[in-house]
Amino acid sequence: MQGASREAHKALAAHVGDALDGTGDGAAQRATSIGDALFTVAGLLWAEPAVRRALIDPGRSPDDRAALANRLVGGRIEPAAADLVAAAVRERWDGPRDLISAIDEFGIVAHLAAADAHGRLDRVEDELFRFGQVLHATPDLRAALLDQAAPEQARRDLVRRLLADQASPETVSLVEHAVLTSRDRRLEPAVDRIIELAAQRRQRRVAVVRVASALSPEHRDRLENALTAQAGGPVRLNVVVDPDLVGGVKVEIGDEVVDGTVQSRIAELERLLAEQ
Repeated sequence: MQGASREAHKALAAHVGDALDGTGDGAAQRATSIGDALFTVAGLLWAEPAVRRALIDPGRSPDDRAALANRLVGGRIEPAAADLVAAAVRERWDGPRDLISAIDEFGIVAHLAAADAHGRLDRVEDELFRFGQVLHATPDLRAALLDQAAPEQARRDLVRRLLADQASPETVSLVEHAVLTSRDRRLEPAVDRIIELAAQRRQRRVAVVRVASALSPEHRDRLENALTAQAGGPVRLNVVVDPDLVGGVKVEIGDEVVDGTVQSRIAELERLLAEQ
């Protein structure tokens, strides 16, 4: 997001933070209700172009846009979520997609807050990461989950069969949402984004570490400490064992890549020889 949408997102984030404040079962249930409601609103806006345009129309006053939002969702969803939607449309957005993206993102944040209130946010991060690895390794599964010709309930049931009794409720909800809202045939980035948001809640960055064989606890600790020092803050390691690497380590932190694998060294040597 840029310009006005960036400022609107920042303002809405403050409202969301206040709404999701708290710990324990009560706070978790409220956060789950808010998350589900925001997902519903985001879906409504995707389906109704005229509505989403009206809700960001600069020709309407902020109060008028908020009143319109209340007429649409007030009394139909969790009151705290309705307040957040009204707060969202009071802001100025560069386009309707930015508004929908923000509402959807804060729905994800609400489910992560529910996991946090239950004390299982780390578990949710781990489960999401493992699910992403399964997707990467199983193209047929990815295709089945994204099959737009299949009924929505069938894809939802597939997610639940995959994760039943193996994942927390928040993970199931977030994966279902990612599956049902991935419109560009790309599911892994949606899962990666949820993991990033979970890390942000912990105020840390995520490093994907690819190695040829499993790291010992001592090696993992040394690598985590080194990356924390380099990043200037806490780093969570998600380790992928890839025997095809032969040896070495490849680290990805956001857009930054440090490739110390054997393949990269061979490729560099071949490049140098070709230049001779």
